[in-house]
Amino acid sequence: MSEDYVKKLAELKKQLETRKKQIEDELDLININLNLIDKALAESSFTTASELLQKKEEVPEIKQQEVYTQPKEKAKAVHVEKIVDIDGYLLSTLNFYQNNTIEIIPNPDLKFKEDISPFKNFLIKKVFDGKKTTDIESGKKVEEAFDYEIIKDNEGNVTQIILKNINIEDQSSIKNLTNSIKWTMKRIREKLKGV
Repeated sequence: MSEDYVKKLAELKKQLETRKKQIEDELDLININLNLIDKALAESSFTTASELLQKKEEVPEIKQQEVYTQPKEKAKAVHVEKIVDIDGYLLSTLNFYQNNTIEIIPNPDLKFKEDISPFKNFLIKKVFDGKKTTDIESGKKVEEAFDYEIIKDNEGNVTQIILKNINIEDQSSIKNLTNSIKWTMKRIREKLKGV
């Protein structure tokens, strides 16, 4: 075998190993979220999942606000967490506030729109909207249930996500949320790089 051919095989092996790890990470994340949903369903009611899906139509839809008005004096974060990729690249910063609010600030270099598939289809629809529905189904008032706001710049790029009514002391819930955000931001980075 020529040296070039061996190099290409080695590169291909590395790419396949990386992809395998990504798929395994994705599967882990799906399992984590399925377990969370099962636990939430078990705690909130004895209704079957199919019945809950039928009931979902009756749940009033909470409109997400496009514009977030910053308070005049911004509160100081009680905890700041940096989410980084495997190579140390900063994906996003999470600021935790005492009023059970989390501010997610994606890396400004990752310019993406709200409708990019891992963001819209997974993080928003499955994680955020899922948590909102679970809170309402469990009997929380709409104003006390989990909610979120997506803030965009003039070009429509997502610059900030505000999560409201989330217990920042619940380490298990925060860890799952952080994992979901990290997975999403990694996929967005890969998509923008064309990997």
